[in-house]
Amino acid sequence: MKDEQGRAWIMKNRIRLFVLALCICVFVSVSASADFQFSDERFQGEFTTENLDKIIEEYELFDGWYWTSPAFVTQTFHGVADMPGWTDTAVNQYRRTAYIKGRYGCRWLANRITREQPYGTYGECYGFASFIGYLLSGEYNPHHKWNYYYDFEKSGGLKVGDILRAEFTVRGKKYSHSAIVYSVTDDEILFLQVSGSTYNRISVGAGFMDGYHETPSTMEELTAIYGKKICRAPLNDTRDK
Repeated sequence: MKDEQGRAWIMKNRIRLFVLALCICVFVSVSASADFQFSDERFQGEFTTENLDKIIEEYELFDGWYWTSPAFVTQTFHGVADMPGWTDTAVNQYRRTAYIKGRYGCRWLANRITREQPYGTYGECYGFASFIGYLLSGEYNPHHKWNYYYDFEKSGGLKVGDILRAEFTVRGKKYSHSAIVYSVTDDEILFLQVSGSTYNRISVGAGFMDGYHETPSTMEELTAIYGKKICRAPLNDTRDK
């Protein structure tokens, strides 16, 4: 009898601890996101290269510039705190030495809602693609909230505004990358992205920079990428379900 009572007491305490931990996790998650006030609805619903060019112009995401800011410094853009841009010491293509140890690319909410950042990665390309995805769709975490597919046949190919994500390991080394599809033609597919291998330098209109393949840009080359995931906003998915 005592053994049964003891087991019941242990089980009750385990349940209480689980409920308490769950409540704490929910509170932390809500608290982390509640104070984030950034909003921009001007570009939503238009998945075109022309609209991406407007975003590039507005947020100064020029080819050859850098998605970089000093670590642990509140980021500002146009004088507004907690924006996904840079501090007042923006790094452009003529000031490459400004990228130094202790700086990192803006991770777009990853430092506030940690579950949005891929485990074991720095998250710069992930944050950059997520930010563009938010501007296009209004969804803060498109990598997880958009529709997603694991091959081009199921996705019907790639469309402007899609996020192509790749995560794979070759000979013990991990590779991962996210990029927004910038343009699609019969001959090639080009991307808007940043790459950690180039110190988070912004690239507009180049092949997929996953750090392993030689910037693939044709459908045949992209098909050969390991561990790929095609993320597409419901607003951009017109295929029959």
